[in-house]
Amino acid sequence: MNAAKSKSVTVRVAEKRERGEPKSKYNEPSKGPAPGELADRLGDSHVNILPRKQLVVVLLSISMGMFIAFADQTAVTVGLDEIGRELNSQSTINWAGTSSLLANTVCQVLFGRLSDIVGRKNVFIGSLVVLGIADLACGFAQTGPQFYVFRAFAGIGQGGISSLAMVIMSDVVTLKQRGKYQGILGTSVGIGNSVGPFIMAAFISDNKHWRYFYHVFAPIIIMIAVAIYFLLPGKPKSSCEVLTPLEKLKKIDYLGIITATSALTLILIPLSGGGSTYPWDSPIVISMFIVGGVLLFSFLIIEWKVPELPMIPLRLFLNPSLCLILGSNFFFGMVYYSFLFYIPYYFQIVRGKDEVISSVFLLPIVLTQAGMSTVSGNIISYTGHYIYTVLFGYTFWTLGCGLLLVWDEHTNYGTCVVILLIIGIGIGSTFQPTMVAAQAQAKKADRAVVISTRNVLRSFGGAVGIAIASTMISNSLLKEIGTIESDPSTYSDIPQSYLDELKENIFSKIDVSYLNADQASEIRHIYMSSIQNYFYLLVPFIAVCLISSFFIRDRGLQCLDETPEDQIHKEALSVRTSRTDFSTDVESNNDHEGARGEPREVHQV
Repeated sequence: MNAAKSKSVTVRVAEKRERGEPKSKYNEPSKGPAPGELADRLGDSHVNILPRKQLVVVLLSISMGMFIAFADQTAVTVGLDEIGRELNSQSTINWAGTSSLLANTVCQVLFGRLSDIVGRKNVFIGSLVVLGIADLACGFAQTGPQFYVFRAFAGIGQGGISSLAMVIMSDVVTLKQRGKYQGILGTSVGIGNSVGPFIMAAFISDNKHWRYFYHVFAPIIIMIAVAIYFLLPGKPKSSCEVLTPLEKLKKIDYLGIITATSALTLILIPLSGGGSTYPWDSPIVISMFIVGGVLLFSFLIIEWKVPELPMIPLRLFLNPSLCLILGSNFFFGMVYYSFLFYIPYYFQIVRGKDEVISSVFLLPIVLTQAGMSTVSGNIISYTGHYIYTVLFGYTFWTLGCGLLLVWDEHTNYGTCVVILLIIGIGIGSTFQPTMVAAQAQAKKADRAVVISTRNVLRSFGGAVGIAIASTMISNSLLKEIGTIESDPSTYSDIPQSYLDELKENIFSKIDVSYLNADQASEIRHIYMSSIQNYFYLLVPFIAVCLISSFFIRDRGLQCLDETPEDQIHKEALSVRTSRTDFSTDVESNNDHEGARGEPREVHQV
């Protein structure tokens, strides 16, 4: 009896800790807690381990948000040609992707800590509303710059949705079960990535009405936001407020936000336009890089010295394994996002396929990613280890990127599909497992800032990757066209007027209908050469991720500040919530305890 009673008391203490209840009440006057203590209290106040039925509702809610965000993000990839032509912005239409990822990256910096301060649900729903309004505005854009600005706001919404979905899931399930449930979220990402391009392609194929995509998507997003408002629970009722509303406003790291957003913007803009819009040695490009670099250094100093609640706590990078995981996510983003943008480009430009068929060739990647996200998540939850899944994934991904080098303008479509399947396996085995690994290398209260930091680096890598790919493809193509112009007789006497048109519309679908067979073959070849130069970059970038994974210490599925005993307590709470949900007999037998406001005992784990 004494042993059972002792275990029951221990579990009740763990339960209070999981709900965010402190040893003393939070609503007592503050005596000036240390910064680390305040960050821990804010993070812990959101913990709310849910029973299974309620967990399913939460999972469905945030999966809807993830699906719509990633569908919106990838849909634009197959519409670039038509959008650029209608807005008379063919030479700059790559900014539709770069601006979205730039804004996504910049605002990812604040989502994690902001959700600690003002609440997960508020930030999540706010991000959905921003995305809905931005999509509506995209449908009414009249110029290229207008469209890029609206896509930037859409990127802000997408970033908030993807970050907060992961953070919310980390609040409501234990780390041991997190791989399984976040694998399901990864499936919604894969499905969104696959469905989005098809929806856009369907609208474009039907009388070229790409605007209707945004007119239809905007109200759907707002309806999802309303549904999530009612379905998604807020902070646990038993959790006391750590800060008053005024204190919350004062704790926001405004200086860090300003320096980070300014630095990232000034670095990414010249990176995207250098060599095409402006020469690399032009004063504007050089000055932007210098000022951006100074601001980035200033941001690091500010985060180290100034705020009580920094957007990105630099202490995270003192852990070698966590530093490797976060750093490799930068290269992950470089390959992943640029890949989603330029695989359809290959099939449209080099192979001459329409938007619908180009979207079909994304399916081997995104559907395999969706399936492997679920499989890898369950493997991690079952084995209690993540490193083998990550190594397996990066190995396949590196192999797939290496095989891309065999692609040319005549590669068999079956070969293309097999290579894309290999890459999809690699992506699905690393997309969510790396996040579980990152959380296992940090404290429980840091889970939100760890997720946001990971997403910042991944999105920043994506913006850099798309910018590098765009610059490399455009510069390489301009060089090839210059070679043709210098000796037209060697290249089947391609008309100069046609070459001038290509230089003005680098990222638009080419029309070879009025060229002869030899001329058309030459044009497709120079485009293929430009894309292949980009493929060469993918291999070393993803190889960095693979090599760094060998140096990551697999600590199992417990956070840094958890002991094995803490993990047992969390499993006990999970058992208790499941029993509360499904065992009405047990519930009725313990009604007298519930009436006193005491938690029921769990006598075995």
